[in-house]
Amino acid sequence: MSGGDLSAFQNLTDAKVAAYLDRRSAELGLPVPESCRAGVAENLALLRDQTALFCGELAGQSEADAPAEAFEP
Repeated sequence: MSGGDLSAFQNLTDAKVAAYLDRRSAELGLPVPESCRAGVAENLALLRDQTALFCGELAGQSEADAPAEAFEP
């Protein structure tokens, strides 16, 4: 999955989130402790759902309808 392509992440089923977690943590060399694994998988599933919602909202609006605003934390 490239940095600009979210489709692979968005297309994960709930059942495949844990496998994605294992694969990506191994690729990055960042092992997830077993005691945290379920929580991290749940957070990834929530992030996936939020990403789909956000991208869906962007796709449904034209620039004229919703001009982009700079992100300010």
